[in-house]
Amino acid sequence: MKNKELLKIAGYFVLIGLSFFIATRYYFEDNKICTICWIVIGARNVYDLVRRIKNSKKQDYERNSDNPAD
Repeated sequence: MKNKELLKIAGYFVLIGLSFFIATRYYFEDNKICTICWIVIGARNVYDLVRRIKNSKKQDYERNSDNPAD
């Protein structure tokens, strides 16, 4: 993985943490609609992060299999 890709992954971790932190805050304020919205946003970020990691590993695997070591 490249440094730019690692930076994007780190950004996703920050977004996920922030999303669930805000959802927790709204939960304790008894604002259920905002809690559900922030949980959905956090879940979508988790899905995007997992998809991005899988794609990068797949690209690394394809790049390594195209150039076999002698």
